[in-house]
Amino acid sequence: MKSINTILKSAICGAALLCGFAAAAECTVNLAVVKAPQDENIPDATLNYLNNRLTQVITKKGVVADPGMGQFFIAGKFNHIMEEVLPGPPMQTALHTTLTLYIGDMVSETVYATTSIDLRGVGTSDQRAFINALRGLNASNNAFSSFVEAGKRKVIEYYDSNYPQIIKRADRLAATHDYEGALWMLTSIPECCKGYNMALSSINKYYQAYIDQVGEALLNKAYACWAANPTEEGAVEAFAYLNQIDPQSKVYPRAQALAKEIKASVKSDRDLELYEKYHDAVDLEKARINAAREVGVAYGRGQQPQTTNLMWMK
Repeated sequence: MKSINTILKSAICGAALLCGFAAAAECTVNLAVVKAPQDENIPDATLNYLNNRLTQVITKKGVVADPGMGQFFIAGKFNHIMEEVLPGPPMQTALHTTLTLYIGDMVSETVYATTSIDLRGVGTSDQRAFINALRGLNASNNAFSSFVEAGKRKVIEYYDSNYPQIIKRADRLAATHDYEGALWMLTSIPECCKGYNMALSSINKYYQAYIDQVGEALLNKAYACWAANPTEEGAVEAFAYLNQIDPQSKVYPRAQALAKEIKASVKSDRDLELYEKYHDAVDLEKARINAAREVGVAYGRGQQPQTTNLMWMK
C-alpha cells in the first residue's frame, strides 16, 4: 500500500503538470512560420500554401504567427511515401506523404517539439494534390494540438527563465534611444510568464519615450511645412503631420497651439482639426499596450533575415 506521503507527492506532481498544461493552453505565444529545407523536391507554391495553412491552424491554438516577433519558429518537412499519376480522363496525381512539424528556437538551434502527420490527397495536378492533402492539417487534429501545446510550454519556460536578461537588453537599447528595439524585446514576453508585469512597466515607460521622440520629429516637420508655405496648401500638409502625433506625447500641447495658429491664419472650408484618438483610461491603457506591440512587431520584421537557416534541424 502506498504511503500518505507518496500519494500526496503524486497528487502535487499531477496538479503541477495540469497547471503547466493549462498555462500553455491559455497563454498566447509568438511563432514565426518559416520554410524548412526539404529532402523532397517541393515547389515553392506548395511551401507557401503549407505556411499559410500553418498560420491558419496555429492561430486557433493561441499562437500569433508573425515573423517579427522573435526567435521561435514553426516549420514543416515533407517525406513522400508515394506519388503517382492516375490515368484519366482526367489524369490525376495521387499523393501519400508524411508532414513532420517542428517548433524550435532559431538562436540556440534547439527543437522544442515535433510531430508527424500522415497526409493523402488526389488532384488534377501536383499542387492540387498537395492542397487536398494539407486539409488533413487542422486544429482539431489531436496530434497537432498536443504538439502545439508542448512547444508553447517550452517557449513559456524559456521566458520564465530568461526574462531578466531580456529586460536588461531592452534597457540597454532604450539607453541609446532605440525604443523600437526595446519594445520589440519586451513585448515578446507572453502575458502568462513570470516577468510580464516587470516587462509591462518598462513597456509603458519606453512607449512613452517613443511617442515623445516620434512626436517631436512630426511637430518639427509640421512647423517646417507651415513656415515654408503659410497657405491653405501648407496648412493641409502641416495637419497631415500634426494628426500623426499621439495625444499622449509631451509635444501634443505644442501641436495644439500650432493647429490653433494655422486655423486662425487660414480661412478654409477644409477640415483642419486634430483627431481625437482616446476616450477613457481603460481604452487608453489597452491602446498603449497594443500600439507598443505593433511598434515592436514592425521593428522585428525589419530585423529578420530574408532567409532562415534551418539546415541544423533534423
